[in-house]
Amino acid sequence: MVIKTVCFSDIPTWVLLSKEYDEYVREVAPDLTEWYEGNGATSLSFDDYMKRKIDKKEAFMAVNECGDCCGIIAVSKNNNNITFFGIFHKYNVESTGEFLLNYAMTELDTGKTIKLNELKSNANQIQKIYTLLDKFGFVYHSETLENGVPVNCMEKRTE
Repeated sequence: MVIKTVCFSDIPTWVLLSKEYDEYVREVAPDLTEWYEGNGATSLSFDDYMKRKIDKKEAFMAVNECGDCCGIIAVSKNNNNITFFGIFHKYNVESTGEFLLNYAMTELDTGKTIKLNELKSNANQIQKIYTLLDKFGFVYHSETLENGVPVNCMEKRTE
């Protein structure tokens, strides 16, 4: 597996990956309008968000030996946050997720707290992600709404 910086031609793949998680979002927010379109005042549409991450070279894709995208992680270097973390369901969460998280740690300042928001869900895929985040030292901090969807705010504090 290798890391590739996400480019504009990868947007359809990123959207497809995001759509795999829609069933979990619908558990807590049946209307996905704000999730994808933002709310105009405080949050970007998903399309604008992806373009911004690509422009800033802050989105990365794990690619297997066949050239297939296994997952994507995006960061905010300014805020020291992981802003997107998704793994296609047909790939192993632990190995792909670990690969992506390890790469994100090279892009962020591990001497400062790193934050990440994860969907609130008991779904198996999401619970596997929580297990992996725990392995990396992320702990629950609080809850909030992200584009109208309840999420758990996680933090990885300095070592």
